[in-house]
Amino acid sequence: MHAGPLVRRALAALTFAAMLAGATPALAAPAASDPLLDAVRDAADAQAIAPEQAAAYRAILSAARATRDDLVGVRRRELAVTLKIAASMARRGTLTPSRLPIVFLTLRRNTEWWAAHGPPTAGSPGEGGARGRRCAPGAHARAARVSFPGSQLVFQYYRGLGLQLQFLGSFARASTLLGVGDPALDAQGVALLDELVPLASQRGGLLAWEYVFPFGGGQPPWTSAISQGTAMQALTRAATRTGRLDLLAVAERAADVFAAPPPVGVNVRLARDGSWFAHYTFAPGLRVLNGHLQALNGLHDYAVAAGDPRALGLYREGLRAARRHIGGFDTGRWSKYANPGREADLNYHVLNRDVARALCARSGDAAICGAARRYARQLDRRCPRVAAATGARDG
Repeated sequence: MHAGPLVRRALAALTFAAMLAGATPALAAPAASDPLLDAVRDAADAQAIAPEQAAAYRAILSAARATRDDLVGVRRRELAVTLKIAASMARRGTLTPSRLPIVFLTLRRNTEWWAAHGPPTAGSPGEGGARGRRCAPGAHARAARVSFPGSQLVFQYYRGLGLQLQFLGSFARASTLLGVGDPALDAQGVALLDELVPLASQRGGLLAWEYVFPFGGGQPPWTSAISQGTAMQALTRAATRTGRLDLLAVAERAADVFAAPPPVGVNVRLARDGSWFAHYTFAPGLRVLNGHLQALNGLHDYAVAAGDPRALGLYREGLRAARRHIGGFDTGRWSKYANPGREADLNYHVLNRDVARALCARSGDAAICGAARRYARQLDRRCPRVAAATGARDG
């Protein structure tokens, strides 16, 4: 029995298809894009980073992923979340070239830490003036902070977010070192600033030290008036103590953040009451006392040292807001962390007292000085020193 023409053509077509199937491998589905590698490649293609830097970032990423895959339990979860945060920034288009250094430093340090350690132990004793006191609420903020060999940068453990660079803690350390008056400590403070300055990012064209992890409902990157103001204070001290005028020029650029409104900057205009400087760029309506007052201390120090009229104007606008609103942070028996809000814990009350004292010394403003005195009386009345405490000094 012979096949007809139609059958022969069908058989030929099937045979040809089978030959193609045997001779040509099936095309694989395109691989999913890697947002972190894409961000590095795009920066390299735009010549925003050197080829060797791009290679270093790829090596950091590879090591982080390989280490994550070798870990179990909480160590794996904490390293994995730092990778997820970085990838989320890349997917949202916020991992710009200027943010690559801080993001990849964070990945590197988390890889080093979790490969060898579990969660760091909380060890911060809180504000100096809170030590040796007993009161309710008396819980100290016990932060778990670490540094790495060869670096003075301060990293802090945030449970479920890994280790994150604490810009406020790092600049505060530099400012403290530079405030003692010891040339050896000055050198340490300047060395720390030389680590910190390259980690600044371009935020809407402004120079800022940005946090690259989610916090309080805000997504990274975000910045804060208190860390930016403390940065300016440390940079100004370094310039005046050691003659490093290049650091004063960095402080000048950092001041731009105080002129811009959120979410880029921190300047929240209060109609005729001046400007309140936002503690978080993602929460402009939250008024935090310690952050605003410390920002003013940093602005003042820079404006006076540099003779910068614009920075002095920003300081005066912020001081006007502080003068008009500081009374709302006093319950009559204790201070508030934020207004509206509840009473501060012991550490934040001491911090409110200390930054108000510092601003009083700079401004001589009656409202600020009065608040500093009230906070001191409230502290002594409500939280007397424990007789058995030794070595505690009130800052």
